[in-house]
Amino acid sequence: MIKNKPDWLKSKGYIHITPSLSVEKDWRVYEQKITNKKYIEKYAFFPLMHDSISERKYKKYDNSKHLNTNKSGRTHCFKIRKGKSKQTIKSRPIHYASHFDSLIYSYYGNILNSKYLDVIKEDPELDKSIIAYRKINLENQNKGKSTIHFAKEAFDEIESRSHQKNVAALTFDIENFFSGLDHKILYSKWCEIIKEQNLPDDHYKIFRACTNFSYILRDNLRKEYYPGSRRSGFDEKKLHLIRKAKGYKCFFKDVKELREEIKNGNLKVYKNPFTKKLDNGKVVKIGIPQGLPLSAVLANIYLLDFDRNIIKEIVRKYRGYYRRYSDDLLIICSSDDVDNIKQFVLTEILKYGLKISSHKTEEFLFENLVYNKNFDKRLTSVKIENNQRRIAKPLIYLGFEYRGFSTSIKSTNLSKYYRRLIYIVKRRAKRASKNITPESKKAIYKHQIKKLYNAPLKNIDSDSKELKQKFRMRYRFVKNELGEYDLEPVKMPIKKQSNYISYLKRCDRIFNRNKSNSFLKQVRKRKNILNHAIKKHLNKNF
Repeated sequence: MIKNKPDWLKSKGYIHITPSLSVEKDWRVYEQKITNKKYIEKYAFFPLMHDSISERKYKKYDNSKHLNTNKSGRTHCFKIRKGKSKQTIKSRPIHYASHFDSLIYSYYGNILNSKYLDVIKEDPELDKSIIAYRKINLENQNKGKSTIHFAKEAFDEIESRSHQKNVAALTFDIENFFSGLDHKILYSKWCEIIKEQNLPDDHYKIFRACTNFSYILRDNLRKEYYPGSRRSGFDEKKLHLIRKAKGYKCFFKDVKELREEIKNGNLKVYKNPFTKKLDNGKVVKIGIPQGLPLSAVLANIYLLDFDRNIIKEIVRKYRGYYRRYSDDLLIICSSDDVDNIKQFVLTEILKYGLKISSHKTEEFLFENLVYNKNFDKRLTSVKIENNQRRIAKPLIYLGFEYRGFSTSIKSTNLSKYYRRLIYIVKRRAKRASKNITPESKKAIYKHQIKKLYNAPLKNIDSDSKELKQKFRMRYRFVKNELGEYDLEPVKMPIKKQSNYISYLKRCDRIFNRNKSNSFLKQVRKRKNILNHAIKKHLNKNF
């Protein structure tokens, strides 16, 4: 019987400080090492690589604190007082492991996730409530649910409860979730999941690697980088020579060179930066890195008792509806129980060394309110903010805005889509201006960027008028006669291609929308925006 490659053995495409791996070819060798407990007990993990994902956050103009803003009334960089400015940019730190280390984390993450699912399935209500970082199949199907399904289920729950009495929805966000996990609590829950009093040596090795981790900055691997200045690129010539001579992607030709760079002080290694000051004044390490294949399941395990207590107190006692997607909590309940439930959640989370972000805690009532001159009523969201009622202010959940009488895509997500569209037009306009010749055309070709705004899943053949399979080019390292490695192109079929438009189409199908009430209507102006951007930036660069 031929053994298939395990699901946790997946190759990663990024470049790291250790060589990339040929997982498809050598997966049996990797599996043999990783599943050997004695090997893991003695294994030395490499430093993680740290990077940040930055995202501009557009905020509405507030006359009380925003000065010198633009005429649009919205800004992502505003002055808070004379001489002082503030950028509303959200930066999410990511730590990712070297290729082989990542496989080890994946293997142990797979073990823990399997045991965690066995535990929560003992309570059907708990099993339904935890919806992040796990596959939940659709009824009678082998397909997993997406955030679209989870959002629709929550909105349907609000509508069904609204027929009996006024219903409330509370949303909470846990502050500094991954970086705030207490190591003692994590150790205790890890032992509980694997049903051991103490962690076995191999599991303890993984625990230490996740809690007492070290890392390097990705920016320090660039040719030149000074904090606060514009970043330069990497040494592409060196990377090319490594690929050609060694047949893998890596920032260093071997581990010896990496160690010499660290020893000589050319590459600085940092330790876990997350700390907490105890009541006795002692400072202790806390937190785990976000970005490891193991991080998600550890976060779920950590909150196991919290979830159990929420089910016991809120779902069973108050007959509430509870869903947790990572650090985002949604509770649907009776409006009479809002104060008690809110106080319970805020108090309960403190037992685990975490706290709720006060500025992200929101309360909504859903009432049947009059909306026209005929005194017709419809279900309407009412946000309670500073003891004031804000009619039709939407409940934002998993990328959707829900007002009771309507559901739409989150407006900031649409803005992000249009910014990406305009950004790629800017880049192509600059590229076209640099390569201009008397024979070349002053143009940006729409088919080059239509994947962003209107790409089909498959090409239509011009002769047969039927759907034709699309392919993409992949590359693999092949050793030539000189003993050097060349990149050989391989034509691979595209099994599934998705973009923002196909996402909106899925939303329409799952929400059972018709053409007159489609999510696609929210991006109906995308072609006009694209044409305007092309015209503007072509004229600007020529």
